[in-house]
Amino acid sequence: MKGGNEEIASDEEILSDVEDVPEEEASEDEEETAQEKRLRLTKQYLAQLEEEEAEKRVTDEIDRDAISHRLQEDLLEQAGKLQRKVAAQYIPPTPADIQVLRGHQLPLTCLVVSSDSKHVYTGAKDCSIIKWNIAEGKKEKVVAGGRKGTEDKHQGHTAHVLCLAISSDNKFLASGCRNKIIHIWDPVSLTRLHTFTGHRDAVAGLAFRKGTHTLFSGSHDKTVKVWSLDEMAYVETLFGHEDSIMALDSLARERAVTAGGRDRTVRVWKIPEESQLVFHGENRGSIDCVAFINEQHIVSGDDNGNVCVWGLMKNVSMTVLQECLCVGSDEECIYDCTAGMSVCGA
Repeated sequence: MKGGNEEIASDEEILSDVEDVPEEEASEDEEETAQEKRLRLTKQYLAQLEEEEAEKRVTDEIDRDAISHRLQEDLLEQAGKLQRKVAAQYIPPTPADIQVLRGHQLPLTCLVVSSDSKHVYTGAKDCSIIKWNIAEGKKEKVVAGGRKGTEDKHQGHTAHVLCLAISSDNKFLASGCRNKIIHIWDPVSLTRLHTFTGHRDAVAGLAFRKGTHTLFSGSHDKTVKVWSLDEMAYVETLFGHEDSIMALDSLARERAVTAGGRDRTVRVWKIPEESQLVFHGENRGSIDCVAFINEQHIVSGDDNGNVCVWGLMKNVSMTVLQECLCVGSDEECIYDCTAGMSVCGA
């Protein structure tokens, strides 16, 4: 039997001692697990950061490439050298895609589309101008034609409207007619802003220099005139054609191209140099239409059915596309511009 001084542990102390060991061991296990978890989460976070940085580098490279590509395109466009290959993506419209807009009383002579492609403006032999909403296919504004002799009173034209042009910022619309005058309009309201006079015969061609308010006009009086719409003023007259000017076009550079009708020439007018390039047609037809393809190439058409592509650096026609002799054939006919001949299935 043990002495009376010996202490006997109570049940609570025994339970406490029993529970103390597992709690200490469990605490060590939990602490170790937490460390491992923190280490694992840290590794995951670092891996995520590395992945995000890698994606950011790729995105930055793509953005830099995209910005560089855009700047290069803008530079080429300003120089008139931008080319986009779209012919392979062209899908001809079906009859269901074609919408007929009716409003003029006599045949149309000209039209122009706004730079945002929301409106089209048409001129006709009834002396009127109509503004159409393309999406809705409806007329929005009409400038009615007037009678001959009422020029001083009538707001619009009193002779056949032969040409239209709109500035690239859609601020000005210009129209020319057989009465030798050019009207300047607000394209939104079709309110007349100004009238230019000076040509001695019908105004057959109008074109704005892209990105500016400089207007070129060509007339049956054989001259080209330059106008500044910022000052609403006449600038100068260019001489050279020996017959009526039938058409005119311009791009971004300070140049204009004209078709000289029966003088069978196409002329490129270099305004700053005060000079002109003269291209002589190879056929006896009247050259009635012309347009810039880009700043290095132009295309013209004559009343013999020929289409000519001209290179400004060569001063000769690069290709003459003649009317195919296989008209009426059931076989497909393709004109090979390189070979200068028709390739037919017949």
